[in-house]
Amino acid sequence: MSDNRYARQINCAAGFEQRKLHDSTVLIVGVGGLGCTASMTLAAAGVGSLQLCDHDTVSISNLNRQLLYTESDLGKGKAVVAAEKLKGLNPDTQCIPIASRFSAQSVEEFSRPDLILDCLDNMEARKELIAYAAQQGIPLVHAAIHGFAGQFSFFIPNQTACPFCVVSGDLDSGNAVIPSIGPCVTALASFQAVEAVKHLSGVGETCAGKMMFFDLLTNSVETLNIETDPACTACGKVQGGE
Repeated sequence: MSDNRYARQINCAAGFEQRKLHDSTVLIVGVGGLGCTASMTLAAAGVGSLQLCDHDTVSISNLNRQLLYTESDLGKGKAVVAAEKLKGLNPDTQCIPIASRFSAQSVEEFSRPDLILDCLDNMEARKELIAYAAQQGIPLVHAAIHGFAGQFSFFIPNQTACPFCVVSGDLDSGNAVIPSIGPCVTALASFQAVEAVKHLSGVGETCAGKMMFFDLLTNSVETLNIETDPACTACGKVQGGE
């Protein structure tokens, strides 16, 4: 690990320790718009290991917002392509492709992550991921995008509410195509990465216990305190003690 590479960030906050980032593992589920930007930012920041889970292949409609890919990658698996390009971005970061849909079984052979990033665009898959995080006791940074609007939150199992405790999915459309514009996706993913860096390095305050909503078309931001729902269909069986 080269101290020179990270010289501009190590003095950003009192108590920031680059070694903590280097010793951390992050599981990123969904290497699309959110996952591309979040993984690039975390690799550049020096996170030690990134597990990249995505079953999809690169298509032409991805290229307006999925910044790791080019036309030469069309038809190739996103997880594998992303891992290769991130290794070039920062050789300090181990990048592990998981070229399959997320499930508890698809990630069980890999090291337990310190943090999960929810970069999905599908409600059913998101619910499965959050249920897994709750069952395993792994913190998770959630984000969802819809056009110029977005939301994110930080879920700590057995301590804070998960996204499904408070949001029914109005920023999702089931399996429908979700509108998304590159700069908004990148902005939201950067917030995810900031939350990850703060949590892993032990500085600042995360948005745990809150849900933040953005409408970048009108430049409005709203932060809501959220409470755990024992009947939540994603985390309730764990957090409700059933």
